[in-house]
Amino acid sequence: MPSTSHPAAAIAAAASIAAGLIHAAAAGSHAELATLSMLFSITAIAQIGWGAAALVRPTPPVMVTGLGINLAALGAWLTSRTVGLSAVEGLEAGQSIGFQDGLAAGFALLALLALGATTVAVADIAMPRLGQAAVPAIIALLAFATVPAMAQPHDHGSHDHGDDVALAAGEVASTGDGQGDDHPHDEAHDHGDDDHHDDGGDDHHGTTDTDDDAEPEAPAPTSEELGYPASFASFLDDAPSDEARERAEQLLVETTEAMQAFPDEAAVQAAGFTSIGDGATGYEHYINVQRIIDPRVLDPDDIESIVLKVNPDGTKEVASAMYLLPFGATMADAPDVAGDLTPWHDHQNLCWDGARVVGTTNATGSCARGEFRPTQPMLHVWVDEHPCGPFAGIEGSHGSGCEQHDH
Repeated sequence: MPSTSHPAAAIAAAASIAAGLIHAAAAGSHAELATLSMLFSITAIAQIGWGAAALVRPTPPVMVTGLGINLAALGAWLTSRTVGLSAVEGLEAGQSIGFQDGLAAGFALLALLALGATTVAVADIAMPRLGQAAVPAIIALLAFATVPAMAQPHDHGSHDHGDDVALAAGEVASTGDGQGDDHPHDEAHDHGDDDHHDDGGDDHHGTTDTDDDAEPEAPAPTSEELGYPASFASFLDDAPSDEARERAEQLLVETTEAMQAFPDEAAVQAAGFTSIGDGATGYEHYINVQRIIDPRVLDPDDIESIVLKVNPDGTKEVASAMYLLPFGATMADAPDVAGDLTPWHDHQNLCWDGARVVGTTNATGSCARGEFRPTQPMLHVWVDEHPCGPFAGIEGSHGSGCEQHDH
């Protein structure tokens, strides 16, 4: 049975409270993932509540309860970082260890070790009791580590670029009324009747000829021949017309060529792009404010944002260009490149702290951290293979992408 008079009991309580505070901050910064945010909130309440109770009334039953709470929290974290918890979005297998979640797990482990040190056997035989003077110093160290962890959004490093820097910006009021992507071009398109199939000359996919004397079908062009990933070729069939297809393909080819100047994160940073700190989503956006200010639109020589895919092992690879309209633009200003094939989107639910995204708005439209600022319209052009096509939103989840294509 734990000894409630042992000075390590106070350390256990403080460590549990520290872990709970980090989980509370994580609940706010992951508000877009409802189940994960709820689990973080429950864990925070349990760890903080138990720590407070242990400081006020450190009875043996209370201390045993603390063992269970922190053991469960640590066990859930270990499971999510090994086999994963597929039932909870955000805790799937392959998640990397960040500063925030790693420190919370470390504090839970410290609480368990401190509770173990309060047992009679450990206290009297294996580990001498800590002197009372050491307890305040250890608690101060816990507080010193907890504060920056709470302030760090999504377990990613801070990129403080000043309040005048923001992804597509802070001072813009968008006319989009949704919290994902809004599409200014809602007309339906018949994707089966595109004229470019008829002459076969510009068709990238070949045709099936039932004539026994027909020439064998030519092999499909490669990525090198097309100038962009070959898997994107069929998506261009979704353009509403030959002219729209030509515009979309030209944008794709020219953007892919321009993006060769940015082979890795170092090259992106060297070109003046800075991160908004959203890499925990699996994709990290880098922006170039001078290019956003520039009035040019859809210019491959003036790409305003570059998106890097963040792999489970923490490595990053350049995946997409993202064009932004100038400050002050709204969805009504988004140019039509190829109808629904090239969907513009904006964001009406992001919370900002300077140049960093620190969460999303709640059901009332308020921010738990930072301030709400809408963005101007933006358009992805992928240079990496993407299952939802060359112009899809991130993983097709921004209201554009997979649901519009049958590929």
